[in-house]
Amino acid sequence: MILTSTEFVTALQSPIKNVFVRVTVFDHLMKYISEFTQQVNSDIGYITADSGRAIRRSLSLTLDNSKGLFTFGEGNLLWLNKRIKVEIGLRLKNGKIEYIPQGVYCLTQPVNQHTIDSGKSATIELADKAFLYTDKRGRLKNHLKIATNTKVTDAIKIVAQGAHETQYNFDDVTATVPYELNYEPSKSRWEIIQELAAFAKCTIFFDVHGYLRLKKIDLNAIDSEPIVWTFKHGDAGEKFYAGNIRRFDETNLANSIRVLGGNGDVAAVLYDLIIDEKNSLFSKHPYSIQQIGEILYEHNNGNPDSLILNAADAKYRAKYELMRRAGYDEQITLYSAPHFLLEPEDVIWIEDQNSGVMGAKYVIKSLTIPISPQLMSIECLRQRKVIENWDFI
Repeated sequence: MILTSTEFVTALQSPIKNVFVRVTVFDHLMKYISEFTQQVNSDIGYITADSGRAIRRSLSLTLDNSKGLFTFGEGNLLWLNKRIKVEIGLRLKNGKIEYIPQGVYCLTQPVNQHTIDSGKSATIELADKAFLYTDKRGRLKNHLKIATNTKVTDAIKIVAQGAHETQYNFDDVTATVPYELNYEPSKSRWEIIQELAAFAKCTIFFDVHGYLRLKKIDLNAIDSEPIVWTFKHGDAGEKFYAGNIRRFDETNLANSIRVLGGNGDVAAVLYDLIIDEKNSLFSKHPYSIQQIGEILYEHNNGNPDSLILNAADAKYRAKYELMRRAGYDEQITLYSAPHFLLEPEDVIWIEDQNSGVMGAKYVIKSLTIPISPQLMSIECLRQRKVIENWDFI
């Protein structure tokens, strides 16, 4: 969850909200150029945040262009070499406006409009800085070599600096590249960055401050991650909850995981992890192969993963995949008043017995947040314990 003051939280829970948007423009090296603020009096756009996408945050924003400030062009304020920081502000009880970050973006598809009905406006489509590492902007032009024993954090920076990145927020990760890595031209920089992060048992994304964030994965996070917000039907103090749609999600389900590893320098590795009631760890498990049949997931499409070098690496990957694929079975679309503090991978509590949600932890996968006061939607998955402690496997 995005950190803020208690006064902002109080304003967020107020039934009457004065919402403001602040847009700050930087050049491609993140040097400040200018900023603009605007009170939100109509539907001017929405933010999407999705932990399953390379471009985690995107934004569509329509601004008043009556003074021509947002007319795009090569020498103008809005152009492809600019970076846009967006913040949402609420008026506090003391009359001041407090702003919270909602991402740093690249400008992708600016549009200028001038019509009799709506006057002059500018619509800007924004994508977070992963945009620079994907598709045609993110392809390697030349062969890239990463030397043996290079720290993974340094290797990621080598790849990221190809798009002139300078802002990093990395957990303390000590993993090193086990052997020389070679990447051919046209390889996606983001694919390389994700491979390196996965090898170091981390996830990677651009955070709301525009920093490239390398975050360690904790397989026991179901217990350790705090609940950041509670949505409860029938609670007299509930200010946000507006209902849900609950469904079973079978598309991602697997109870049998196979991982292959190795390359030309090491022996091949194979590891299977199965929810099998013959193993006492999975006694009477509702998703055991005895009860629902074997549902197979093969890591890396069944091909050897060259960054999995030994049985320990393969075992970790199998545990991680089983946690993701048998630990999240129930999907909820939650409807809420605008909540600007929530982020993907936050843990929330939902309780609504009318739809069979008896009260449980859910992890947010994606959000669609309108900037104007209207309902938002949150896609989340139930956090189910496949096993009490992953360290015992």
